[in-house]
Amino acid sequence: MRICSIGECMIELSPENKNKYVLGYAGDTANTAIYLARLGASTSYITSIGNDIFSESMIKSLQNEGINTSNIHVNNQKSLGLYLIDNKINGERNFFYWRKNSAAKTFFENIDINLLLKKIIKYDAIYFTGITLSIYDSKNINIFYKLLILAKANGVKLYFDFNIRLNNWKSKEIANKLVLKFSKISNTIFITKEDLKNLGIRAYKNFIVSNYKNKLVIFRSGNGKIIIYNNKKFNYYNLIFKKVVKDTTGCGDAFNACFLFNYYKDNNIKKCLNIAHKLGKDVAKTQGAIIKKEIFKLKNYAI
Repeated sequence: MRICSIGECMIELSPENKNKYVLGYAGDTANTAIYLARLGASTSYITSIGNDIFSESMIKSLQNEGINTSNIHVNNQKSLGLYLIDNKINGERNFFYWRKNSAAKTFFENIDINLLLKKIIKYDAIYFTGITLSIYDSKNINIFYKLLILAKANGVKLYFDFNIRLNNWKSKEIANKLVLKFSKISNTIFITKEDLKNLGIRAYKNFIVSNYKNKLVIFRSGNGKIIIYNNKKFNYYNLIFKKVVKDTTGCGDAFNACFLFNYYKDNNIKKCLNIAHKLGKDVAKTQGAIIKKEIFKLKNYAI
């Protein structure tokens, strides 16, 4: 499997204890790229960074995971975004962001789209999310959409995760419009109950059927319940859910990576869901979005 992820990788500060934070590098699409690479996919990450020690360190961090970083653009006037994780007692998290001067926001206005397209069409798929969309202004969004249309015309599959964080958007209306526009051109779509709630959508079945008749939709409705819409049919799965967790940051990103990688090899949806769910649960047992390499055992997550 050859896949590139597009978005923003930030400095992550995750709590080690009450008064101490650990610095790392993460972001939803970057997290998925890391887990895809660990699973064995040929993975590239596409973003823009600053020209500073933290940006250099982030590049090295991705390279150490086996990720191709040759398509990362350096913006000398910008820097990396930063976010801090604040966990509740049940492991759920709040994020605090500092990303006003983030280089990732200006990626598409600073690159040659035709040159990037020539590189992207060598991949099987592109992975991006609602958070990816939320960081771009209208100029960057239009260029990105054009790139995806051209890539899809060349046989590249598009994988999209709603991943709605309304505080990243100017308004719920803009979020609704762009998420729907980009998800409609995608081949595989990941949605959660929380995503639809944030967008003000209640009737999930009507929403999915109306917009994604010929798509594969993975809808996580909470508490281990997953609904698959495929070949115009709904199928329901109830996976074992552990309520007590340490940190849910990155669980969905890991789940998506594991599902996509295994589904690419074996179209057995039930098997792919179970393995992806296991990785998501294991990520929830640790602090931060990326579990340590020594904990990640390939045999546990790859078909």
